[in-house]
Amino acid sequence: MRKVYAFKNTFEQLMKSSSGGAYIALCEAFEKTFGKENVVFYGAMYDKNLNVIHGRKYSSKECSVFQGSKYVRSDISKVFNFLEEDISQGKYILFSGTPCQIFAIKKYIESKNIVLDNLYCIDIICHGTPSEKIWNSYKKWIEKNENSELINYSFRYKPEGWKAYPAFAEFKDGKKKINTADLSIYSKLQMIGLSTNKGCFSCPYSNMNRVGDITIGDYWGIEKIMPNIKSKHGVSLLIVNTEKGNNIVDKFDEDKYFFKETNTDEYIKYQHNLKEKTEEPQNYNEFWKDYEEFGFEFILKKYLDYGKKYIIIHNIKKVVRKSPIINIYRNLKK
Repeated sequence: MRKVYAFKNTFEQLMKSSSGGAYIALCEAFEKTFGKENVVFYGAMYDKNLNVIHGRKYSSKECSVFQGSKYVRSDISKVFNFLEEDISQGKYILFSGTPCQIFAIKKYIESKNIVLDNLYCIDIICHGTPSEKIWNSYKKWIEKNENSELINYSFRYKPEGWKAYPAFAEFKDGKKKINTADLSIYSKLQMIGLSTNKGCFSCPYSNMNRVGDITIGDYWGIEKIMPNIKSKHGVSLLIVNTEKGNNIVDKFDEDKYFFKETNTDEYIKYQHNLKEKTEEPQNYNEFWKDYEEFGFEFILKKYLDYGKKYIIIHNIKKVVRKSPIINIYRNLKK
């Protein structure tokens, strides 16, 4: 069974989410289904040093720390024993992560001869996870430039827009930055595939054979598939893959959320990683050799040409995206 929905949460939750806020709604529905005292949630979050790890929470309200895309490979090594413990105690688990992470935790639970009935999984449509090495180098680089510790970072700062991947950074000295050129370079390295972990280029999950009970991602192409839906602040693509997943979605509060079933497969053509793997860049091995030998600043200059010209172009694009010119450009592109 497969059901596909366009989903939008409340405006407040849209502003906290990368797309349409489907994840937090699923957490609320999961808690409603099994009772607050019976559920445990696992997802990707920051630790105190802004390392991305998988954590454990006990209520849907606490799951706000899992909201928002985190474009770093998260460390799941510390949650295996907790998962085993929670399932053995009869808790209902909602685990969200990349397809490969979900495959790994399922195999681990099975190896312990524990029945998976209480384990519910949400997989994301994944373009490939950037290396934590690049993330750590980026943090050090921007902290050095700002002469202050980075204490908060959003890879996709929704108040600045849904589609352009604008970032937000906050520093210990109180300074905040939104969608500046130096904040754009991390996502730029990710989007061209250079910072992606090599194994992602041979990903076995870049297709419609999903490992999660529910799959979520950005509903790219929504303006063409459902042109009447207002999509300025983001819309989630929500794919229900199993009856377990359907049981959760059935608990959505229809008066609180907007969700509409998609009765076409057209959405797939806008989802690259539901059709094929992310392609390895031709200069990928050269990039990593240069990074290991010469460091982060060297690769910024060589592979992104980061400098005055980059900054000027970024600022021009930033202005254009907020003007009517962008609509003219997009229409010409079509």
